[in-house]
Amino acid sequence: MSNTILRLKNLSKEFPGVKALNEVSFSLEEGEVLALLGENGAGKSTLIKCLTGANIPTSGTIELFGKTFSSLPPALSRSLGISAVYQEFNLVPDLPIVENVFMGNNPGNGIVVDYKQMLERCSDMFSGFGLNINPKADVSTLSPAMMQIVEITKAIMLDCRILILDEPTAPLTLKETEILFRIIRDLKAKGVAIIYISHRLEEVFEICSRAVVLRDGEKVGEMDLSKTSRKELIRIMIGRELTNYYPQRKCKPSDQIVMNVSGLVGNGNKEVSFEVHKGEILGFAGLVGAGRTELMNVLFCDVQKESGTITVNGKPLDGHSPHHAIAAGISYLPEDRKARGLLLSNSISFNVTLASIKKYSKWGVINNKKEIDAVQKYCNRLEIKTPSLKKEVQYLSGGNQQKVVVSKWLSADGEIIIFDEPTRGIDVGAKHEIYEIMIQLADEGKTILMVSSEFEELIGVADRIIVMSEGEFAGTVEKKDFNKEFMLDMASGNR
Repeated sequence: MSNTILRLKNLSKEFPGVKALNEVSFSLEEGEVLALLGENGAGKSTLIKCLTGANIPTSGTIELFGKTFSSLPPALSRSLGISAVYQEFNLVPDLPIVENVFMGNNPGNGIVVDYKQMLERCSDMFSGFGLNINPKADVSTLSPAMMQIVEITKAIMLDCRILILDEPTAPLTLKETEILFRIIRDLKAKGVAIIYISHRLEEVFEICSRAVVLRDGEKVGEMDLSKTSRKELIRIMIGRELTNYYPQRKCKPSDQIVMNVSGLVGNGNKEVSFEVHKGEILGFAGLVGAGRTELMNVLFCDVQKESGTITVNGKPLDGHSPHHAIAAGISYLPEDRKARGLLLSNSISFNVTLASIKKYSKWGVINNKKEIDAVQKYCNRLEIKTPSLKKEVQYLSGGNQQKVVVSKWLSADGEIIIFDEPTRGIDVGAKHEIYEIMIQLADEGKTILMVSSEFEELIGVADRIIVMSEGEFAGTVEKKDFNKEFMLDMASGNR
C-alpha cells in the first residue's frame, strides 16, 4: 500500500500585489516520482521555496511524515529530509568533491573531521551509481552532468527522503540523462520520493508516474501520466489548445546564398563547409560536445578561425571581434542568455537597444523618445509581458527574457540570426511563441542558423539539418528525409 509522506493543504503565498500560490493542495507518496509542471511564472519555484524554507506560506499547511506545519524553516526542512537540486549548482569549484558532498555535514567527533569515512562513503555512493569519480578531485574538473551527480550525492548524504530536482537534464547529454534516470529509479526503489520539474515533456512521461500542473499560482490539474496524452497535458498547462505545436512556413527559402563557409577550422572544430540561403532555417543537430556552439562562436567572430573562409553576401568576413560580425549583418542569441545575452540588472529598454544604440543617438546623446518608441514596437510585436519597459530583465520569465534578446538583434537589423538552444529552460507555451517568431522572421527573408539538442524541435522548425559529431559534419539531411533515429545515429558517429 502507498504511504503518503507529504501533503499540502490549501497552501498560499502572497507577495505585495501578487498572489504567487492560491490554495494549492496535493500529496506525495513514498518512492514516487511526481512531476510538478507549469509555465514560467506558474508558481513552481514559489512552492518549492515553501518546502525548503526560503518562503514562508501566507496560509495553508504542510503535513510531513504525519506532522503538520504552517511553515518550514530551512534547518527544519533539511532535518526532516527535504533536499533540492537547482539549475544553478551550489558547489565550490576549487574544493574537492568529497568536501562539497559533506559541506556542513562532516562526520567526526565535533573537533576532528573523519576524512577517511568521508572518502569511503563518497566512493561507495559513486560506485553504487556505476560511476568512476575520484572524490579527491576538484569540482572544477567535472562536467555539468557529474556536478549534477555530486549535488544529488550531497542531498542523499543528508538522509534525504524527499528530493526536488529542478530542470535536472538541461545541461546533460542523452547518455548522461540515462545515468540520471538510473539513479532516480534506484532512489525510488529505496523509498525516496522525488518532485521532478522539467519543461521536457518526453522525460516527464518516461520517469514520472503522476503530474501536478500549476497555472497562475493555482493547481489546474492532477493526473496519472499513463492515462494522459502529451497533447492533453499541454492543453492543461497553457490553458488552450495548440493545434499546431510547430507553426507552418508560409514561404519557401529563396535560392540566394547569403552565407558560404568553406574549409573552416577553429575553436576545436575540424574542416566544415556549408552554405545557407535567404529565408532558410538551417538546423545544427548533435550531442553535447559536438562542436555546434563552438562553430557559431567562430561565425560570430567571438573566436578566431584558424583557416578557411566565411563570406556573407559575397563579401569575405575576416573579423576579429563580434563588432565585425554585427556590421556584416550577423546576430547571435547565445545558449546561455543570462550570462552572454543579457545584462540582467538593467532594464528592458537598455537591453533591447544595447547592440544598436548608435541608431538612437546623435553626437553621443541618446534620443530617448526615439529609443522608447523602438523598444515599445518590438515589445508589442513579440508580446513581451511586462508592466514597464523600465523593469529589470532579471525579473522576467525565461520566455520573455529570450524575447528581449530577439528584440535586441531585430533592433540591430541582423540579416543572419543565430539561435543557439533558443528554447532551453522555457515552458511549452513560450517555446511555441519562440518557434512562431523564428518562422515569421524566416518568412520575412531573415536567415536563421538554429542550434538545438532537441531533435524533435529541429525536425519541427528547420528546413534543412546539418548533423555534427566530434567537431565535424556527419552529414546534411533534407526536410523530406528528417528522421530522429537516423540523425541520432549520425550524431553518435554510427553512420
